[in-house]
Amino acid sequence: MTIWVIEPHDPLIVRDGRPFGPDPSARATSLSFPFPSTTTGGVRTRAGLNANGMFDENQINQVKKIKVRGPLLVQLAQDGDNIEQWLAPTPSDALLLESEEPQKKGNAFCKSLVPLRLSGEAQTDLDTNDNESLMLVGQVKPDPRKPMKEAPHYWYWHTFQTWLVDPSRYDGTIMLLSDLGHSGPYREQRIHVSMDADKLTAKEGALFETSGLEFTSAGKDYGTRLSGARRLALAVVVDENQESNIRAGLASLGGERRMVSWRKSESDLPQCPQELLTAIIKDKACRILLLTPACFEQGYRPRWLVEQRHGVQPNLQAIAIQRPQVVSGWDLENKRPKPTRRLAPSGTVLFLSLAGDDKAIEQWVKGIWMQCISDNEQDCNDGFGLAVLGSWSG
Repeated sequence: MTIWVIEPHDPLIVRDGRPFGPDPSARATSLSFPFPSTTTGGVRTRAGLNANGMFDENQINQVKKIKVRGPLLVQLAQDGDNIEQWLAPTPSDALLLESEEPQKKGNAFCKSLVPLRLSGEAQTDLDTNDNESLMLVGQVKPDPRKPMKEAPHYWYWHTFQTWLVDPSRYDGTIMLLSDLGHSGPYREQRIHVSMDADKLTAKEGALFETSGLEFTSAGKDYGTRLSGARRLALAVVVDENQESNIRAGLASLGGERRMVSWRKSESDLPQCPQELLTAIIKDKACRILLLTPACFEQGYRPRWLVEQRHGVQPNLQAIAIQRPQVVSGWDLENKRPKPTRRLAPSGTVLFLSLAGDDKAIEQWVKGIWMQCISDNEQDCNDGFGLAVLGSWSG
């Protein structure tokens, strides 16, 4: 296993699929974060370069076998290129509410969302099939406060890990937003002018706009000085048996061929805490949290994840999920657009009960931690559905 850091030096554009051409007033709008297919395509392109620096299309089938996990957002150290902080997308079972006290504007009231059983004769359309019925996810005690409009999109890993191990430590507490995390890359708007190649002058009225992702965070010193800014980057994990041909150095990535640098990192992936493993074995239940979007054949419902494996039979009890993300792309092998698909977004939380003995559950947990859980093997190899586990009392 090798961790590669991809650091953009220009605002990165990962297109959202809307038409964009050499027309006046055209706009190229970036997604809020790259899909795994974007960075995986970058990895495989680097691996397939020939001696002249050109991609060898005869290697398409070979490079498609390279297994990539990610991307994950990381914060780089100020005094070097090492990874200082891993960041995770905000979990969908965490609800941040606005503080009612004006002097606590930078704080949020945190609530944990859990599966709830409806009382009496109440039912939903999730209960139509007893074998596949799901519980609703919500607050145990409703709170009249409004959700925060500017809640962080990414949590620092130490905070996120605490949420995985025991969300009750934060449930019902006031949290400082700058300690919780930040909103990741911010959008930068640029106005460009189209040039006349013959006259080397600007074309009259031929202006167009791009919206890219600036991989810089203001950190805890938000709103003060430039010295408080922190460098952000993308991290991907590549199977060490398949990454030998990947080259470090400068390259282009995404729309408009924006420049990024590729380099290996000596950092390790976050490991599963022992207290979390102990809690899952004791409760015979867990949460699965998606770090990258996942592709499930049945939309929001996983198939591969709930199959019996290592002597453990998982059963899906509830899902905390936001609206689906839509992904497409270009099929280089067949020279045509890829079909559009819906994804379960990053931050999705799956609540599972586990049937099996302690040893089997331990093996099952270790087999899921920081692995991809999409239904299709190729989607897993492409980095879709990277997951970690959290505790749940069941």
